[in-house]
Amino acid sequence: MSTESTNRNQKISASILKKSFELCREIKAKALFIYADVCPSIEVIHGQGQKEVFDIFLVARTKKIFREVEKTAGKVLLVPNIPLTRMGQIKVAVMMAVSENLLKKGDHIVCLSGIPRFGFLDTMVVMEIGKEFEMLTSDRIIDFTKDVDPKVFEEVVRIAVEIANEGREGKSVGTSFVIGDAEEVMEHVRQMILNPFKGYPEEKRNILNPELKETIKEFAQLDGAFIIKRDGTVETAGAFLKVELIPQKLPQGWGSRHYSAAAITTITSAIAVTVSQSTGDVRIFKGGYPVMEIEKPRVY
Repeated sequence: MSTESTNRNQKISASILKKSFELCREIKAKALFIYADVCPSIEVIHGQGQKEVFDIFLVARTKKIFREVEKTAGKVLLVPNIPLTRMGQIKVAVMMAVSENLLKKGDHIVCLSGIPRFGFLDTMVVMEIGKEFEMLTSDRIIDFTKDVDPKVFEEVVRIAVEIANEGREGKSVGTSFVIGDAEEVMEHVRQMILNPFKGYPEEKRNILNPELKETIKEFAQLDGAFIIKRDGTVETAGAFLKVELIPQKLPQGWGSRHYSAAAITTITSAIAVTVSQSTGDVRIFKGGYPVMEIEKPRVY
């Protein structure tokens, strides 16, 4: 990239940053989210001129950038290091903040994102948490992860988004994860294959164990769902959800994976996360409804 292009991109980012700070003050926003990968520098953020009453969250896709910005910024979120649409970037960051109770229903926030390879911030989104249909809707945002460890929820979503983006051996993969209320969920499960996790110590089959990630991705090719306890312990894979309830008001064209995910979250307090094999979109269900959809970037 030429020096002229770099200077222009930095000016664009700096201008958007300035306007976003002004907007946050004007609407009394709860927080400002900024994707650090496309932000010109942390110094530009800190140089806005006054102590702010709103929170500033820096969002990083790589551990290198995470460590760099963590030294100078108090609130940093690490999101999956994979391609996402601009709205996908915002959804993942906001979802992580909500799961950790850093945001609540009714909070107004401003989000800045862009495409890292372009090198500048180019998108500003203003939203009210709980009001947007595709951003954790209505009352379902309240105590969203009260029955699930937020770190477990975040890791499951991170793995789901990676599976959606990467597939396996060049093929698209569809799967689902049911997290929390495992004892009740298991009452509605029929094992389609021998349980590949049976007999292993809990610490070896915990979703937060980095050594388990590739195993999860491998077993994601199996038909059926992963059942995961609230603390991250994987109870089983290849599980068929025996739920006769037919969820209402789900979009036409969704397959049995999405209907069973919605249904199991209706009769239990679990959260379900699905990966669509046909589209690569990731959907999160709670209380029988999809509360968020993270679209896979389309390649044209």
